[in-house]
Amino acid sequence: MVASRRVRVGAFLAGLLAWAWGASAAAQIAPPAPERIPVGDWTLAPVVDVRVRGEYRHDLDAQDKGTLGERVRLGVDVERGPIAARVVLQDARLWDLGVRDDVIGQPTPFALTTAYEAWGEAHTGGAHPSFVRVGRQPITWGEGRLLGAADWSPTARSLDAVRGRLVAGDWAFEALAAALADPVPPAGSLVGSAYGELLGVRAEWALDPLLAFELYGLARIAQDSPTSTTLEDTVRGQVYTGALRLHGAAHAWSWGAEGAYQGGHVDHLGLDRGAFAAAGHVGFTFEHVRLLPTVRAGVAYASGDDGSSSQYRAFDPLLPDVHTWHGAMDLFAWSNELEGSVRAAAAPFTDAVVAVEYRYVRLAQAGGAWRTAYLETVGAATGNTQGELANEVDGSLAWSPWEPVELRAGYSLAVLGAGAKAILAARELGTIQSSGSLAQPGLLHFAFAQASLRIP
Repeated sequence: MVASRRVRVGAFLAGLLAWAWGASAAAQIAPPAPERIPVGDWTLAPVVDVRVRGEYRHDLDAQDKGTLGERVRLGVDVERGPIAARVVLQDARLWDLGVRDDVIGQPTPFALTTAYEAWGEAHTGGAHPSFVRVGRQPITWGEGRLLGAADWSPTARSLDAVRGRLVAGDWAFEALAAALADPVPPAGSLVGSAYGELLGVRAEWALDPLLAFELYGLARIAQDSPTSTTLEDTVRGQVYTGALRLHGAAHAWSWGAEGAYQGGHVDHLGLDRGAFAAAGHVGFTFEHVRLLPTVRAGVAYASGDDGSSSQYRAFDPLLPDVHTWHGAMDLFAWSNELEGSVRAAAAPFTDAVVAVEYRYVRLAQAGGAWRTAYLETVGAATGNTQGELANEVDGSLAWSPWEPVELRAGYSLAVLGAGAKAILAARELGTIQSSGSLAQPGLLHFAFAQASLRIP
């Protein structure tokens, strides 16, 4: 039965790649469209973003699962001198493939049509303009560890916000105020329920291509905890986060280092917050070597909470990107974790990148919760002393045969450690009465195939 399920999922992924190849080949003979179209005193530019992705997982409960996701965005940019606006409608759907739909720590099947972007702005001229923007918009600060657009996710993330940015020479200052709502509304509702507000300020200084500074603060005031994440009802309350990021990219080198501290209050537990996190990476591209090989090494740490402190010590990554910094399987988050990674990439042919990454992850506090990139809590094991979560290897290939088209595929393998197995055993014990036996997780597998078209 399991073998036949894998065959069906494999056949689907192969068909998806074949369809994408044919679509991209046909698209190459189409005449180029103008980037902007004049209409009186205004200029218009179409926005088209289409993505189809199939995924297969041998999941944390040792079951085979598959999903198919589609996301279509259609909209328009309009501009007249210092005034601009954008409206983009999005239809996003996620189906299970008849295998299983209860993927642990991942989005569940849904269908949602809404406005992904709807904003207007006034801006100055130049390559790095100052602006004031009001409306629904995707926002990424820094590397997206604390505030990101999470574009890999089925719907991505946009916020209803007022945002201003002032550029003065090598300096830039920004402020935002946003309303927070669940990304996927309950069935029968058109919008997600509001649960809080996010306020932020940041300052940037570009001293040199190899050295830039970013100092920012984020305050989340939540009257409720969102239903889209578990987090043990710890969102309700206040989270005040201060972060400093240093980064640069030049002369074949790229690097970044970021540290953050959190204070505030967890209303559900009646505890003050006291958490911290740090992360860093450094990469080098061998520019004069065939295939342009690139290597990168990274580390990350985020404090956890095992219930033994008078403060709540688990770091909350707020609104992070997924699939970017903590592995392709999205099993880990910048919360109660210690990880190290090494990545190697190369360009085997024109407009293609192949990459392999190894990651070792363990819990910072063995008795604390294990959380995924989507901020779902896998579980915690009372009295657990084993911190090792997994060794994960990710492989991927991305190819753009035509500028608007990208084909991407990947495979990941994870070997669970003693800490992960202890948590999964404790999780299964909660349902042992109904199942009658414990699932025995072994190797985890993840494979995907994706085709996307983006204009501009």
